[in-house]
Amino acid sequence: MGSADSKTEQRGIVLIIVVMMIAILSTIVIDFMYSTRVNYEISFNSSIDVQARHIAKSGVRVVRGVLRKKALEEIPVFKGFLGQSIKSQNGSEGWNLSISSFPVQIGNISLEVIDERSRVNLNALVSQKSNRVDFQVRTQLNELFRFLEVETEKADLFVASLVNWLDGGLQSAGNDQDPDGSTADYYARLENPYYIKDGPLDSVEEIRMIHGMDKDFFFKVKDYLTVYPQDKKVSFSTASKTVIMATIKAAEVSVNDRGSDSQRLKDSVVERMADEIITHRRTKMVISVSEVKKVLKGVDSSLKISSGLSGVILKDGKSDVYRVFSTGIVGENVPVMRQIQAVLHKNLRRKNSYPKVVSWKER
Repeated sequence: MGSADSKTEQRGIVLIIVVMMIAILSTIVIDFMYSTRVNYEISFNSSIDVQARHIAKSGVRVVRGVLRKKALEEIPVFKGFLGQSIKSQNGSEGWNLSISSFPVQIGNISLEVIDERSRVNLNALVSQKSNRVDFQVRTQLNELFRFLEVETEKADLFVASLVNWLDGGLQSAGNDQDPDGSTADYYARLENPYYIKDGPLDSVEEIRMIHGMDKDFFFKVKDYLTVYPQDKKVSFSTASKTVIMATIKAAEVSVNDRGSDSQRLKDSVVERMADEIITHRRTKMVISVSEVKKVLKGVDSSLKISSGLSGVILKDGKSDVYRVFSTGIVGENVPVMRQIQAVLHKNLRRKNSYPKVVSWKER
């Protein structure tokens, strides 16, 4: 009996071991199959992601190619291109060019182009050569924020702090540090301290770091600001009504005149002038500074800011700095999207030259 029981017990142990081995092997096989499937899906998704990225890049290349030949603001509305519409609008909100969606090989692409010259250049507030404040740009910013109904105290604090943020420590140069704005000491005392820039902004988003700017303020003004043009001049061919009004106000003051009063032209008159500019460019897509002066003179024949207008408006009305939003989309049920934001600078002195990429962001 003892021998039989022993054999039965051994068979039971062997059975348990076999069952355990089967369970372990099954787990290993299942885990291997799962890992293989996951790796396949990762590889597949990575492939789709790369395809979406290259489609987005192709959109930027297309815009560069078009810009090589002409100013984008000269492009009228086209219809029927690859079954879609190219929309070019230029109303009170300013100019933009967009293509909602059209097929490209295995995916789709959407494009939007805006003119950075249609916005107020923050970096132009302080000269990087002399450290001096440009009071036309300061007036332009103050008036822009006023028209956008930003609280006056908040706007004044930000502009003064922006002066100090931009004003670098140049040797043998003047210094226009604003006593009403925050200095390096303010940022050093913060709970999470950081250094003041003492130089030009690299992006509009950077102003979130400057004292006086908060979330609501930022989202109210960000679409009216830029940092990319090399000077302060605005294109009235593409600017929004609000930017046009702020720029006309800025033309009333001198570059170096701290005490200038920009209220000589009434807001109602300036608004009529902006409306006339927008009406005029419905038939004349690119407006030079001389044409702007004629339009404004038609509203106010006594206007005496011609020299000021020449300082703040592009001479021939053709821009040289554009931002491109190019989105590549691959897939239908769960589409993969990649967007590229590129800022392009066109050298207007070199005909048929490709615009230079000055900023490139992917997401």
